[in-house]
Amino acid sequence: MQIENGNLVVEVEGSTMTVPLPEVATAAKVKAYLVPEAYRPGRLFISVTVPGQPEDVPACSQDLVELLGEDILEASDAAILNAAKAAKLTEINAECQKAVAALAAYYPDSEVQSWPQQVKEATALAADAGADAPLLTAIATARGLPVAELASRVLDKMNAYAAASGVLIGRRQAAEDAIGATASLEDLSAISW
Repeated sequence: MQIENGNLVVEVEGSTMTVPLPEVATAAKVKAYLVPEAYRPGRLFISVTVPGQPEDVPACSQDLVELLGEDILEASDAAILNAAKAAKLTEINAECQKAVAALAAYYPDSEVQSWPQQVKEATALAADAGADAPLLTAIATARGLPVAELASRVLDKMNAYAAASGVLIGRRQAAEDAIGATASLEDLSAISW
């Protein structure tokens, strides 16, 4: 049994079988087993185990299983790069989430949850000064403001929030595009939030 060009080459009952192996981001242990035909057509069971993961073993009776051999499948450059890209995207997404959350950090969650309703009512009031706006009316009354002034402030804040979050979202999307286009680990390491 041996690994050649990403394929497992193994002798099974006098025949040479070539089985393509997956690309892995870290070296993995490959084992080949001879199993009953009823369990696996062709009688070959291949296990590819990366560190930290449980080993895949044939689920048939172990007294009917013969280990043909084992070898190490080296990590491929493409799989290493893809794993690094996934990790970088996770990092960028987390940083973007923190930055967007910071825009609303000084407001209680209950108020943030009311923003869509506030915007809806403010938009309705901008179109029709007599529109029903129970939330904004209650807030304006408690603050001692005219409802129209509060509606105008809500729309101003909505526009400011949209612009600020849009910049952050666009920055995240640009980083995602750059990650996708990256062809090397060196170039990938240059991408940051």
